[in-house]
Amino acid sequence: MPSRKRTRSYDASGRQQRALENQEKMLEAARRLFSTRGYQETRVEDIAAEAGVAAPTVYASFQSKRGILHALMKRLTSGVPGGPPLLDTSGPRQVNAEPDPRRALKLFVEHLMGVQERAIPIYEVMKHAARVDPEIADLLAGMQQHRFSNLSTLARRFGQLGALRAGLSVDDASHTLWAIASPEVRQLLLGAGWPIDRYRDWLEDTLAAALFATRRR
Repeated sequence: MPSRKRTRSYDASGRQQRALENQEKMLEAARRLFSTRGYQETRVEDIAAEAGVAAPTVYASFQSKRGILHALMKRLTSGVPGGPPLLDTSGPRQVNAEPDPRRALKLFVEHLMGVQERAIPIYEVMKHAARVDPEIADLLAGMQQHRFSNLSTLARRFGQLGALRAGLSVDDASHTLWAIASPEVRQLLLGAGWPIDRYRDWLEDTLAAALFATRRR
């Protein structure tokens, strides 16, 4: 009786984990190089060498240097390997599940501080590159729209909780969050010499005053 040929089994989860680890190495290499050299001055080949992989591996994962920058910003914003959508991560889920609007705002500010700390250095690199690269300008515009969409989710939640002050629409609340909690405002205030704790307290107090009927005590 002929013997049955055994097929070799592959551990799909192991391959996926290795692919994710390689992706993390490449994104971290891109973060270092973009931060020190700038976007325009960094080549895909430089990122590959910094990460210890072949250039085709980088292209296979991200398609282009623009793709690397996009994936890097998603990774830094989410704070999670693989760069899942921000609203799917634990911080925003916790904010959305909080029934007390003042507590939800505090949780939002605490989470935002971590996002800003991770993402703003590369966000500044992107803004600089966008001045001369139309593709990066389009990428930046898309990210701004996405940030507004995420903040609109929070504004709608405040509306559902009945927390918005009289006469303030969800759309106006969304734009208020988008402007006051922007990276640009943070950079202005920290650049003026504010310590980070003062900025955090100011952000929470200012948003509470702008959005809610009464000030946070």
